[in-house]
Amino acid sequence: MTLAELYRELDAIPAPDWTPGAPFREAGAVLRAVVERLRAYDPELAEEAAGLLGLEAGELEALLAEAYAGELGDRPEAERFALLAALRAYARGMGREAEGEDARCPVCGGEADVAYLDEEGFRHLVCGVCDSRWTVPRIACPYCGETRHERLRYYPYDPHYRLYQCLTCGATLPAVDLREAGRLDLPSLRAAGVEMRYLLETQRVEG
Repeated sequence: MTLAELYRELDAIPAPDWTPGAPFREAGAVLRAVVERLRAYDPELAEEAAGLLGLEAGELEALLAEAYAGELGDRPEAERFALLAALRAYARGMGREAEGEDARCPVCGGEADVAYLDEEGFRHLVCGVCDSRWTVPRIACPYCGETRHERLRYYPYDPHYRLYQCLTCGATLPAVDLREAGRLDLPSLRAAGVEMRYLLETQRVEG
């Protein structure tokens, strides 16, 4: 299973209807489904996340609330990944086209994790929690507002992916150009984003 296939499998996990502030019903079942899919991708990663399944329902709900608030702190990476995947299962039904100004999602309050350029070249952000989408200026960092060209970079990757980087706040943003890709495939974009960030962090692209 590739990383893109994993993201696609995770996006297919069903969860009870949820709105911010409401209980995360059946949290154990949703997390179990996440861990099962992780096991097909990377058994070691799944084993590291499996400890979550031994927690009481109230503890799991509290952790998902922390994930929604962006307060998972220093929990192990595998647990963070599993909790965020479970959170997305609950929140995905809220996703819609919206109006926003920066990287903060106007629908759920989450943060954008990827972007795309539409057929006219406008940049749209996609929420990493609920998949809502909104338009933002193309020549500006949506995380800190930086607009100086010399502080904003992007690195091409493959035929139609790119990674934006803000030298002021350090944020990176994977994006796809739909004028070249033809359609938006979020699992593939998110998987490409993992590799693009890794290549940048290991200095395998020119800065």
